Amino acid sequence: MNANALKIEGLEPAGTDRAVSVQVKPATRTGTHRSATPLTPRKRRRATLGFALALLVLAAGYGGYRWWSYASTWVTTDNAYVAGHIHTVSTRVPGTVKEVFVSENQDVAAGALLARLDASDFKVKQAEARALLAQAEAQVAQARAQITREEAVANKAQLDFDRADRLIREANSLISKAEFDAAKASLDAARGSLGATRAVELAAQAQVQVATAQLADAELQLSYTDIVAPAAGRVGRKSIEAGNHVQPGQALLAVVQPEVWVTANLKETQLKHLRAGQSVKLSVDSLPDHEFTGRVESIAPASGAQFALLPPDNATGNFTKIVQRLPVKIVFDEASVSEFAGRLAPGMSVVVKVNTRS
Repeated sequence: MNANALKIEGLEPAGTDRAVSVQVKPATRTGTHRSATPLTPRKRRRATLGFALALLVLAAGYGGYRWWSYASTWVTTDNAYVAGHIHTVSTRVPGTVKEVFVSENQDVAAGALLARLDASDFKVKQAEARALLAQAEAQVAQARAQITREEAVANKAQLDFDRADRLIREANSLISKAEFDAAKASLDAARGSLGATRAVELAAQAQVQVATAQLADAELQLSYTDIVAPAAGRVGRKSIEAGNHVQPGQALLAVVQPEVWVTANLKETQLKHLRAGQSVKLSVDSLPDHEFTGRVESIAPASGAQFALLPPDNATGNFTKIVQRLPVKIVFDEASVSEFAGRLAPGMSVVVKVNTRS
């Protein structure tokens, strides 16, 4: 029995002669240094997993909010391309190419001479037209001279008729009825001849007009032998060479203007909040390190399917609903493309992001 045990005698039950000993443990101070029960590894893992789960839920909620905010603000598509004015150059008259003055990818000004056809045949037609015009003008001059002569004859016939009319009206008629009738007939003949000559002059003037038109057409056809650039830009898709025989409407080369824009084919379900003037962020695949800015200029009046060569006819056969796309024209901000002149070409792929709340 240790020193902390107390022996209490006189408390044994009757009939026992054995002392009852009570062992008392040292008293501990309560409320000052209560010892904490240490966490087991299992409980520690549970606490860590709970904390991680809470963080995951918070992160998922924040991510969902950001996604909803982005989806409700931005309309995005990668079905977009750089577009521009591409002029297909062709000849308006048939002929043989004599000279070509440009090369592939060359910059040209509006009206610059691109190629020239052999103009020999057209110069011959021009000379013929000039000869016909000179002939018609000579006929006019001849008709006018004839009119002058016929007017003189008509004036003399008028004087003779007036004299005969005066003489026949006097009391003692100095001329016979036959002489009076002859004077009247001469006057009528002179007037008729004058009218016919004037008609000849009108016909000759009409021939002058026809010859003038033929000469203008010959000169115009001759001018078409010079093939010029319809606008300022760069030459591309050149297929013309000296010696080629070309026909009207045949594509010889193309001139691409430097002004470009973006055509974005957006789904019809993305157009609910789309309006002209909204700001746009543009990423061109060939220039991934630069983000361009622009604005929505206009929305096409019909879907791309309606402008197709063979528009779909949903009234025949089986129908399968397909989300349609409408072309949206987006123009670049000038400050955004000022450093990239000539580097944006029609056909380049673009990723478009439209801010529908701007």
